[in-house]
Amino acid sequence: MNEPTQAPKPMAKAFTSASILLWLRPELPRESALEYWRGPHAQRMARTPGLFEYRQHHFSAGGQGLWPNILGAEPPQPETRRIDGMQELTFAGALSPLRGAKQRRRIHQDEANVFQRTLLHLGGPGWGRWYGSGNGEKVGDRCAVLLRRKPGLHRRTFHQFVNHTLGPSLAGIPQVKELRSQVFLPWLKELWNTPGVAHANPPEDRFDASLVLGFASEEDMGAFFASPQVNGLAGELRHHCSALQAYRISRTYTYVVEGRPALPQVKPERKPSLAPLKRALPTPPARAARTAGSHPFPEARLLRLSGEAPEDVVADSEGRLVCGVKGGRILRLDPVTGKEEVLGNTGGRPLGLELLADGTVLVCDAHRGLLKLDPRTASIETLVQFVGETPLRFCSNVTAARDGTLWFTESTHRFDFEHFVGAMYEHRPSGRLFRRDPDGHVETVLEDLFFANGVTLTEDESALIFAETDGYRLSRYWLKGPKRGQTDILAGNLPGFPDNLSRSQDGKFWVALVTPRNPLLDRLGTSPGWIRKALWRVPDALQPEPAKTVWALAFDEQGRPLADLQTQRDDFYGATGAAESKGALYLASIYGNGLLQVQLPR
Repeated sequence: MNEPTQAPKPMAKAFTSASILLWLRPELPRESALEYWRGPHAQRMARTPGLFEYRQHHFSAGGQGLWPNILGAEPPQPETRRIDGMQELTFAGALSPLRGAKQRRRIHQDEANVFQRTLLHLGGPGWGRWYGSGNGEKVGDRCAVLLRRKPGLHRRTFHQFVNHTLGPSLAGIPQVKELRSQVFLPWLKELWNTPGVAHANPPEDRFDASLVLGFASEEDMGAFFASPQVNGLAGELRHHCSALQAYRISRTYTYVVEGRPALPQVKPERKPSLAPLKRALPTPPARAARTAGSHPFPEARLLRLSGEAPEDVVADSEGRLVCGVKGGRILRLDPVTGKEEVLGNTGGRPLGLELLADGTVLVCDAHRGLLKLDPRTASIETLVQFVGETPLRFCSNVTAARDGTLWFTESTHRFDFEHFVGAMYEHRPSGRLFRRDPDGHVETVLEDLFFANGVTLTEDESALIFAETDGYRLSRYWLKGPKRGQTDILAGNLPGFPDNLSRSQDGKFWVALVTPRNPLLDRLGTSPGWIRKALWRVPDALQPEPAKTVWALAFDEQGRPLADLQTQRDDFYGATGAAESKGALYLASIYGNGLLQVQLPR
C-alpha cells in the first residue's frame, strides 16, 4: 500500500528582525497622526543604516479578536491599551541593529510628535522567518498576531514551537499568501528608551513573538481562521501560549526594499548605491554628432521667471504658459505682457504638468506624487502617493484622457529626482507606466522601462505615446483595436535623450531632447561595474554638465519626423519640456531660470 504523499514543507528564509508596537497620541486626530507616521516619521526610519526592509502596519480601529478563542484567552483589550500599529524592521545582517546610532537619536526625538507609547521587540540573530508561498498572488488583506509565552515554558521550547511548528503549519494553509514570524529577545526598556514617550511594559502584558499573515482577500482571511488546520493547532497553542491577540491590518506601507529607501527624499540625502547592469546599445545615428538641424534655428528669446529650473511647460487656451519651479511654486506667465502669477505651491518638486478642461492642473511632483492643483483656490489634492504598498518615488509626467483616465510615468523606483544620473550610469530598467481610473484605482501597466518620462495620447486616444530617456526611444502602447495591450517602438535609436512630450495636436507632438547622445555613457553600458561605481562617487559638482545645446524634435503619430530644431546658447540649454502655442514653441529646462520662446515658421 502506497504511503500518502505529504505536502512539501514551505520554504523559509531566516532574518534578524525587530517589531515596534505603537500607540498613537490620543489628543491627535487619528488620521493626522497616521499621516505623520507614514510621512515625516517614515522618512527618518527609512534612512536608518543596516535595514533590508522597513514596513509599517496600520491596525484597523476595531480589528482585534480575529483568532478563534481557543486559549480561553484574556478578554479584548480596553480602548486605552489597544495597539494602533506596528513597525516591522528586517535587518541586512546580524550586526546591523548596532548601526545607525546617530539616525536612531533623530528617530527618538521625533517619536513624541506622534506616539504616546512605543515598545521595541528585537529578535535574535536569524530568529525571524519569511515564508514564501511561491504562487505570486497579490496580498489584499493582512493581520498581525502577537503571542505570549506560557509562564514556566522554556524560551528555547517556545522559540522552536514558533519557528519549527507554528510557522510551517500556518504557511502550508492554502489561503496564506504571506507569512512572517519573529521570536523576541527578552524585552529591555533600555533598547528603545525614547524621551517623552511611555515604555511601560509590565511582565504580565509582554509578548514574546509576532506573526504577520497575508491573504488575497478578506474572504480568504475568514476562511483561514475558520479552517480545520487553524483549529487543529489549538492544543499546541494552549501548551505554549498564555495569550494570543490578532489585529486586522488596514494598510501596509513598505519604505525600504532590499536595502534601498523606496520613498522620495524631502531633504538632501546621500547617494544610494549603484547596481550596474551590462547593456549593449546601438551605435548612435550620425545626427547625434551634429550641432544643428537641417534648417536654420528660428528667432528665439528668453522669458525670465522668478523661479529656477522649470522642468515642463504647458500652454492654456489663452496662450499663457504654466510651469513648476524649484521650491514647489506653480507659475503662470503671459508671454505677451510678461505678467507672472503664482497659482499654488506643491511644497515639493514639480515636474511634468497637464492642463485639464476645467482649468485645474495635474502636477507630477517628485517628492509628493501625482497632484491636482485648483488655481482658483490654490488648493492641492493628492491623487496618487502610493502604488500598492510602496510610495510613488519619481512621478515624472502625466496625460489625461477625455473620460478622466490618467496615464502617468515613474522614471525610476530606484533613485530620487535629485540622483537621476545614477539611473543612467546603472543602465538598469526601473521605470513604470501607470493608469489611474476615474474611480481612483491605480494599475501598473508597464514595468522595466529605461527611465520612463514624457507621455501623451494620440488625438483619437487609440494609443499612448511615451518616452524612455535612457532607452533613446519613443514607444506606443495601444489602447484600442487589434493591438490593444501591445507595445511597439514608434521612433528608436534617437540622436539624443528624449524628455517630456507635448500633447498631440493636429497629428503632431514635440519632444524635448535634453542633450545629444553621449558615446562615453553608451560605452559604460558594457563597462565593468566598478568603473561606473567610481564615477558615481564623484561629487555632483564635478559631474559633467549636458552640452549647451537647445534641441527639440517634432513627429507625427506614426513616428515620422516633421521638424528638427537645434542651436547653441549660453543662456538656455538642456530642454526638458516643450509646448506649442499660437505660432511659437516654448521650451523649459531644469538648467536655467526661464522659458525659451521660439517663433515657428508659418
